[in-house]
Amino acid sequence: MPAMPDSHFQQSSLQQPLLGAADWLYQSSERLAQQLNFAAQAILHTITSGGKVLCAGEAEAAWLAEHAATLLVQGAGRHRPPLAALALTQAHGGAQMGLTQQVRALGHPGDVWLAFSLERDEPDLLAATEAAREQDLTLIAFTGESARTLGPQLRDTDVWVPLPGNQPEALFAIGWLALHGLCTAVDTHLLGEDA
Repeated sequence: MPAMPDSHFQQSSLQQPLLGAADWLYQSSERLAQQLNFAAQAILHTITSGGKVLCAGEAEAAWLAEHAATLLVQGAGRHRPPLAALALTQAHGGAQMGLTQQVRALGHPGDVWLAFSLERDEPDLLAATEAAREQDLTLIAFTGESARTLGPQLRDTDVWVPLPGNQPEALFAIGWLALHGLCTAVDTHLLGEDA
């Protein structure tokens, strides 16, 4: 039977990414909370003006987009009417429409384009974001600190939610937490503080 690795060493190596993410969150929590509040306000302005939120991401970030749409429609744990939100799906060959075609078909001026980037090569997301920009959608971009994919698309009226970290896995995990914070903020703006 092979010798078991030193459990202290193994535990330490397993803790390191968790401690790193916790440190990033601690250091950026104030700025992240502020940007999430701005994002919640932008979503509420759109929804109360009769618009909708189109959510999108590429590869694993598409899961964040799908979850965002679900939380906006169903709420983040409090009973409220559903909000107009839709996750756009990435084409995987066949007759499916790509993200850009979906934005052009479904987006209208004043809608929100809620985009999630894990700072990888994301050509479909970038092209769709450019299409959203052409159609005068408000951009809310969850990206890494570098914002290399979507950052150049941001205008002064858009909201950038900078996720701390630089590894796609950390960006996904922190994005998931930040997304829940966003949807809780939307519900709080709509319904008031939870008693």
